[in-house]
Amino acid sequence: MDYKGDIFYLKQVLDGKTNAFTYIVDRHKDHAFNLALRICGNYEEAEEITQDSFMKAYRSLGNFKMKSSFSTWLYRIVYNTAISLVRTRRTGVLSLEEFPVEAIDFIGTSQNEEDAEREYRNSLVSFALQKIGEEERALITLFYYEDLGIDEISDITAISRSNVKVKLFRARQKMIGIIEKIEKKNIIYHE
Repeated sequence: MDYKGDIFYLKQVLDGKTNAFTYIVDRHKDHAFNLALRICGNYEEAEEITQDSFMKAYRSLGNFKMKSSFSTWLYRIVYNTAISLVRTRRTGVLSLEEFPVEAIDFIGTSQNEEDAEREYRNSLVSFALQKIGEEERALITLFYYEDLGIDEISDITAISRSNVKVKLFRARQKMIGIIEKIEKKNIIYHE
């Protein structure tokens, strides 16, 4: 069955056909989950955040003005829910020592050197992403993983356009610094 668009199903839900919301959930659940997971870093919490966000969206559907896209509105709910959860739990930050030094050995154990290098780089980026703050993680996720523009990220996060740009730049710089420290540590380890 072809998807008829968010507005079509949202109007059906508002008209009392609550089953139409399942189309909305099916359409947006993966992106909502990915955003939640990148912010909180925990699979189970991300599932809970995603479910809570859809429930909040459903309950607040009457407040949705349909001026922005539904996905922007939903992402804002996911973002706020995830940030709130992460801020309440505030566990310790990962240390650089937690990154497996043996990760550099991907290159030596893989049959394809190019794939091993790509895996290693991806692991570095994932690790660095978990080391930065939750708001920075969300911005990086929205921009690079969800391919959203600065305007839409600004709408989702309620951060000005210029501040989104600044925060993205700073987050990238932090991640580069973390990756450089890990690579320096790995060079020393292998000497």
